[in-house]
Amino acid sequence: MPKSVQRVAVEIEGWLDLSCPEHALTKLEDLLAVPGARPAALTLRVRAYMDMNRFVDAVVDIDELRSFDHDPERADIMEAWCRKRMNDLAGAVVCMERLLERTKHSAIGHFNLSCYLALQGDSARALDEITVACGIDPQCRKMLDGESDLDSLRGIPGFDSLLEQAGS
Repeated sequence: MPKSVQRVAVEIEGWLDLSCPEHALTKLEDLLAVPGARPAALTLRVRAYMDMNRFVDAVVDIDELRSFDHDPERADIMEAWCRKRMNDLAGAVVCMERLLERTKHSAIGHFNLSCYLALQGDSARALDEITVACGIDPQCRKMLDGESDLDSLRGIPGFDSLLEQAGS
């Protein structure tokens, strides 16, 4: 990517970091047209759309990103995040299951799948997934207490045991 294009991408990231997604979108149009820069530009536009709660638009761009074979794990995580906010928990679960088919030892994949399952009311499977996540990466235990998506698991002995281990 030419230096001038990289500068534009850095400027767009700056606007996003400053919580100005609308301004970032105006800068993105030119970047989207640059050959070879489209995947990076789409990634930035997805971020802008997510910041603006334009989740359907974000999912459309994520689908296009997949055609570039661009970081499929990140695409699954972003799409699941959007689908949750679109009240499509079943779709979010599918995204995490797809991620875990490719990367079985993804702690964040198991963690997020647990959250979506817990929100759907599938406590048994959610507990299994969060247990796996914590087994892969013990640092996940530190996130349990503050994760409201897992509230339905509180009081279940297996989950409470994970919480206790986090305090050790």
